[in-house]
Amino acid sequence: MIQGGELLAERGLSLTPSLEALWSGELPESVAGLLYSPSPGAAGRDIAAAESLIEESDWPLLPNLVPLLPVDERSFACIVLSYVDEPPLPGEGAVVRWHLDVKDERHQAALLDTDCLSYVDSLGSELTARNEGLNRVLDQIGPAYQEAFLANDKRPRDFVVRPVRIACQNVIVALAAFSQDSAFDGLGVVAWQTCEVPHVATHEANRALAALTLCDAFKSGGTMEVRFDRPGRVQVGDELITFPGHPEGAVPASLRRFGRTVGVELGVEDPAAISPTEARALFQAVTPMPEELRQRVAWASKNEGVAPERLCFALMTGTWKPLELDFLLASTARTGSIVSGGSDWRNRAARQAESESCRAAFMASMLLGRLDNHDSAGSADGIRVLEDDRQGVTWRCLTEPAAVVFSGLDPEQPLPWCATGAGHDSLTVFPRTALGPDTLAAVRQLQEETTVALLLPRDSRLAIPDDVLTLRCPDRLADIDKSIEAKLLTSRIARG
Repeated sequence: MIQGGELLAERGLSLTPSLEALWSGELPESVAGLLYSPSPGAAGRDIAAAESLIEESDWPLLPNLVPLLPVDERSFACIVLSYVDEPPLPGEGAVVRWHLDVKDERHQAALLDTDCLSYVDSLGSELTARNEGLNRVLDQIGPAYQEAFLANDKRPRDFVVRPVRIACQNVIVALAAFSQDSAFDGLGVVAWQTCEVPHVATHEANRALAALTLCDAFKSGGTMEVRFDRPGRVQVGDELITFPGHPEGAVPASLRRFGRTVGVELGVEDPAAISPTEARALFQAVTPMPEELRQRVAWASKNEGVAPERLCFALMTGTWKPLELDFLLASTARTGSIVSGGSDWRNRAARQAESESCRAAFMASMLLGRLDNHDSAGSADGIRVLEDDRQGVTWRCLTEPAAVVFSGLDPEQPLPWCATGAGHDSLTVFPRTALGPDTLAAVRQLQEETTVALLLPRDSRLAIPDDVLTLRCPDRLADIDKSIEAKLLTSRIARG
C-alpha cells in the first residue's frame, strides 16, 4: 500500500507537516468519507481517481497540486506543494479550489484556506452543524418571520430575529438569522450557513453574507461586535422557541476560514465573537474597492479619525460611489463629516466647502459612468441594446489639483458632453462649480502633457477661455445639489 510520503516522493514533491498530520491523524466524522486517500483502490476515493477525473476536463491539474477532497460536483480542494530540493513555492501548504470548467481564468485555483489541516478541521465543524442551522432558518425562523411580518406588511424592529437568504441563479448559497442585542450592544447571530457551488466564485457566499451581517451591525448603531453564543427567541405559532446561540457555539468555521484568506483572524479575543476591532478589519476586507481607494480609507481612518466602517457602509449601500468617495478623500479633509451627513446647515462656511467637494465628486462619477458604458441609442441599425457594456475605464484621483485622470478610453469614440469630435485614450478632468486662477493655471500646465478638460454643470455661467476644453454635465447645478442632499440625508439616518 502506497503511503502519502511515498506518493509525493515519486512525483518529486515535498510533504508538509500539516499534510502529514492530516493523512496520519483521525478525521472528523463528517469529513472522513470525503478525504481522498493516497493509497490506490479506495473505492474510488483515492487521489488517482480524482486526478483522472480532472485530467478529462479542459483544465488539467498543475503538477504541484494534489487533490484533498471535493468542494462540489465540479471542483476540488487541492493542496499546493513545493518540489524537492527547490526553494519553497509561494503559498506552500495552502488549499486552493480547482474547477473542472471555469469561464474566467482568474477564478481558477482561488484560495480556500491557508493550511490544509485548518481547512479540513473547519469543514468538519461546518458540516456537523449545518443541518441544525438549516432547519432553524427554513423550518422555524423563516416561517415565523413570514407569518408575523411579511404577511402583515410590517417592518421588524432591530431586536427581532430576522432571517437572511442570499441566492444566485435560483440557488441558495447563504442563510443567516440575527438580531440586535442590547445586553452587549451588538449583533447576536443564531444561524450562519454558507456553501460553495460551481457557478459562484470561491468564498463569494462568505463575503456577501459577511458584508450583509456587518452592514446590519453598523446600521443598528451598536459597537460592531458580533456574538454567536447569545440566545435568540422566536415565536412559532403558540410556542416561544429559544435558540442558544449559533449551533457551533463559536464564530462559524466557514467565516473563520474566509477570514484567514483575506488576512483577518476572527475569534482571537473571544472564540464566540467577532470583536469590534476584528469587525472593522473584516468590513474593509469584504468591501470591494480599488487599491488606491483602499489605501486612502486606511490613511483617513488612521490620520483623520474617519471611522472605516462608515466609509465601507457608504460604499456597500451605494450611498456614495467608489469614485465619489475616492475624490473626496483625495481632495478634502471633510470626508468624515460628509459621510456622516454633512455639517450643520447653520455653519455656512463648512456647508459650502462640503457642497463644492460633493458637487465635483458627483459630476466626476457621472462622467465615469458615461465613459465606461457605450449606449447603443442612435446606432446605425436603430437597435438599442440594454446590457452590461462596460469598457474597463479606470481612474486615478490627483490630490493637489483636485482632478481625476481617466484611462482606458476608446479612442474611436468622441468625448461626451462637448462639441469636439476628437477621441482620446486618456483624459484629465477638473470638476468645478467655481473657478479661480489657480485652477486655470493647473489646466494649462497639464495641457502640455495630456488631454485636459474642465467639467462644469450644464447651466454654469463661468467665463471659460477659448483654449480650455470644457465638458458640461447634463445636470443643472440645482439637480446636482438635489442628488447630493439625498446622499447626505441617507448618510445622516443610516446608523441607528
